[in-house]
Amino acid sequence: MKNWQITGFLAILILGFILMSGCTSTGSTSTTPVATPTPQIVYVTVTVTPTPTPSPSAVSKTVLFSDDLSQWRSGWEEEYDYSDGKTFYSGGSLHIRDNKPPTGSIYHTLNRNFNDFILDVDTKAVAGTLNNFQGVFVRGNGEENYYAFLISADGYYNIQKNENDNLVNLVGGTRSGSIKTGTGATNHIHVEVNKNTFSLSVNGDHVRTVTDNTFREGTVSMMANSLTSDSFSEVVFNNLVITQI
Repeated sequence: MKNWQITGFLAILILGFILMSGCTSTGSTSTTPVATPTPQIVYVTVTVTPTPTPSPSAVSKTVLFSDDLSQWRSGWEEEYDYSDGKTFYSGGSLHIRDNKPPTGSIYHTLNRNFNDFILDVDTKAVAGTLNNFQGVFVRGNGEENYYAFLISADGYYNIQKNENDNLVNLVGGTRSGSIKTGTGATNHIHVEVNKNTFSLSVNGDHVRTVTDNTFREGTVSMMANSLTSDSFSEVVFNNLVITQI
């Protein structure tokens, strides 16, 4: 009986210990780890505008003479009006009319001498035959000495020299697709006179270069000439500019 009491007592102590153990916290704590943020890579697009390379500036040339040819101005010879032809200003243009073909031409002269230069002028056949000459005389020394740069309203060009009234073709009649044809077609004539070298361009297209040593300086004239024996030719001119070469 005594042994049972001891055993029962021990059993009660063991049971009490178990009960107390179930109610007592173990004291351990659980820590939730804090996630470390992943670094974000931000891509930035930078547009770099290249600095444009400056274009070479155009070289300014010295203007020696200019006239839009809209009316008569001092420095030109007087207007001409005879049976063989006439020169006159009308409708804002210089008109030159050749009435007696095929020989001879009617021209209008600027009474100033030039040696080396660039000449630009607009010309247009407005009446009469398309078989004509229209253009400029340069380095003129009277009626019998000059160089001529000519186009026709039917699409040809010539470069001539008249020396002591002896006419020589430096370039004979040559057809060019650069020349606008027909009545009312405007053509831009560009002539460069540099020492003994002469070049002709029409409407921006170079057509021929020649050399000659005869005349070194002289006047400039606008001219027209009909090449058809039974028909006149009338041509207008505008926008004459002569610049230093």
